[in-house]
Amino acid sequence: MKNIIYISLITLALGTSSCSNDFLDRDPSFLLLEGNTISDVQGAEGAVNGIYDIFRIGREESAGHYVGKASQSGFVNWNQGDFDFEYTQTNITTFSIEARWSTIYATINASNFAINGIIDLGVDEFESEEAYNSLLAEARCWRAWAHMNIFWNYGHWWSDDDTNPYGVLYREQLADISNLQQARLNVGESYQKIFEDLDFAITHMNSLEDKGNRFLSKEFAKVIKAKALLRRGGMNDNIDQLNESLTLVNDVLNSPPAGFAMQADLAQVYQDSWDSQENLFVGYLENDGATSELPFDYEVNISTNFSDELDPDNPTPADELTAGLNFGANLFREDPRWPIVTGESGAERESDGRVYTWTKVTRLSRADGEEAGDFKYNTYFFRFPELYIMRSELLARTGASIAEAIAPINTMRSIRTNPILPSLNPTNQQELMDAIFLEYFFEIFLENGSEFYASLRFDTANGSPWIETTKGGKSLIVNSICFPIPPSEMLANRLMIQNVDLE
Repeated sequence: MKNIIYISLITLALGTSSCSNDFLDRDPSFLLLEGNTISDVQGAEGAVNGIYDIFRIGREESAGHYVGKASQSGFVNWNQGDFDFEYTQTNITTFSIEARWSTIYATINASNFAINGIIDLGVDEFESEEAYNSLLAEARCWRAWAHMNIFWNYGHWWSDDDTNPYGVLYREQLADISNLQQARLNVGESYQKIFEDLDFAITHMNSLEDKGNRFLSKEFAKVIKAKALLRRGGMNDNIDQLNESLTLVNDVLNSPPAGFAMQADLAQVYQDSWDSQENLFVGYLENDGATSELPFDYEVNISTNFSDELDPDNPTPADELTAGLNFGANLFREDPRWPIVTGESGAERESDGRVYTWTKVTRLSRADGEEAGDFKYNTYFFRFPELYIMRSELLARTGASIAEAIAPINTMRSIRTNPILPSLNPTNQQELMDAIFLEYFFEIFLENGSEFYASLRFDTANGSPWIETTKGGKSLIVNSICFPIPPSEMLANRLMIQNVDLE
């Protein structure tokens, strides 16, 4: 009981924050208080927009989340608990185990408030059935994505056994005292419930071209479902799941909405930040540099503590710069994207000097001063190039020839003019799979966690998953790739069962 009340209080606190009209077209002014209801269409729209506001405040659904995934992948070791997967219910080694759970359920709670309010309001209050379904679909897409992130972090999402009991704690009602005790779903039920929401969103939601990439869209719903199917199917060689994922990827890639496309200049992509047309959904922040403490910003201490410290009197040779990589610096330095996605920046404090870091996602620090620019650095929840990489992987896993499978990545690379990326020409299946895996690393590292999930489902030439290589030969214990259910939930919810091996 204590934990769910805690979640509700977090939701209440976050729900009181309002977005200005620069962020959304309508002001989400509502409180998640007992007895509060949605009484008109304007209130329903405000409730849906309020989900963005709550999400925007929770760093464990944005930068903090993906920094943790980078350590879990083994490419960096910025958090030993994440790197080693050494956590249990009685050994909480990272703040994220509790914080991510409560943050994501705050978004779920806000989604349920909006969904149930829209349904109670009824279709007749809207100008059309289409308008009613569109708004409901947006809220249901939020609920699906949030539950999917709970599943990917705290459940056995990889299992091909639908009866596996370690699914998601699925909530579709606003949390209160009456519904605190609730069992988690099994794996099959978890996918079914999440996909029901996503399928409704795909059918009824607005396209990106209708509202822009600062809002969820039906294309984003397709991508989330495609990722879920790829991640599960790729771990189990499930051809049906992989083919369904490929169909969704092709739907978006073959007919992208207006305003969603590749850019030739990668440096310009990161300079444009949330305004880049490569974004399908962005972590938009208002007021630019004034928001340096807000959570879409990758923490300044990434650049302070986990990068190369630069000494002006003793310059670091270029072939020794790592930007904090634990594995892969020698590979990435040979890629033409390296000097664009990494670079020199001021550390958090001026006294800490200069560092070499991941400038594509970290803000220029406060030590750089206002002259450093407008600080438009966001969380890239999904960029257009990942569609090409996913298509290549899905083709490779569903029987395409080597030439057919590498073609989408080569198409992506050919569009770039800064930097110029040569075509890839793998000569066998292992070279093909290695090339696709490394493309996830080179193109979207630190952006949305995809490098972690790829490190689990791609194997090296010796037949072991790449994650064992990135971690120096440390054996993978599959049941440890998810977090334990937080102790506060286990104490509060008597029907909850802990993940196996994480008691």
